[in-house]
Amino acid sequence: MAKSTSRTAILGLVACACMALPGAADVQKSSQGTATVSKSSLAAYYATLEAQFLAQGKMKTARHVPNAPMDPVSLQRDFVHIALHKEYGSGLSASGSKTAKPLLRWETPVRVQVQFGPNVPKSNRAKDVRTISTYVNTLARATRHPITLNPHKPNFHVLVVTEAERKSLAKTLPKLIPGIAASTVNSIARMRPNHLCMVVAEPHGNRRKGFRRAVAIVRAEHPDRMRVSCIQEELAQGLGLSNDHKEVWPSIFNDDQEFALLTKRDEKLLGMLYDPRLRSGMKIDEVAPYLHAVASAQF
Repeated sequence: MAKSTSRTAILGLVACACMALPGAADVQKSSQGTATVSKSSLAAYYATLEAQFLAQGKMKTARHVPNAPMDPVSLQRDFVHIALHKEYGSGLSASGSKTAKPLLRWETPVRVQVQFGPNVPKSNRAKDVRTISTYVNTLARATRHPITLNPHKPNFHVLVVTEAERKSLAKTLPKLIPGIAASTVNSIARMRPNHLCMVVAEPHGNRRKGFRRAVAIVRAEHPDRMRVSCIQEELAQGLGLSNDHKEVWPSIFNDDQEFALLTKRDEKLLGMLYDPRLRSGMKIDEVAPYLHAVASAQF
């Protein structure tokens, strides 16, 4: 979570981060000392990274794993890990925080808009729109919450951009999304090459109203499976399952990159998050009395 002095005091910050770095010859240092990758090598870096993941048996597309635990008790445990704890503290480097946080979700309809940087190929745009449209329907079914692909007054912005276009967002985002928090813009501007993708969700000042806006960044340089994986994880996390935890399995809410797509377990966790017995702003001790019934309702 990132703190801000703006009217949106706390941001829900999630970044799908891979700590593997490109070869030393491809890494440059900016004047601030931040690792960067040249434009010509970025797509190759992500292609190599995806190939490494696949060779290690990661980025699986199976949505159901036979004999994997699937019961109310384990779902309760996982829900506490990923819905009621922070992944990020005071910046992108503060991963793995165990600090408890209130439950946050959308209490109003989610209207998703997809926008592309001018240098994203048209063939990729059509493919990504189909992917996101289908996935939005999956999320709506899992949550039983109104989530649609809708350009009319959107509140969940999905930006597919090249690295150069991402850097320019620091100047263009306030015009593109009026009222966007400065902390959101700064978080996006600080993305490094080893942050594969990101979603920043802004809650209302009154936490019981849930989220008011979210912005997801998907890198156009990603190869197909990595790009789809980023879309699925960041949109799901932008709905409120904001943490990653090593014990949540089989799941995309786990930094080990084993699964590329939303699993059946993940769908049940989303269903729990949007159970009508819960609401935004509830703390762990307020959620606890409902957890068993909420988890059991998924079976």
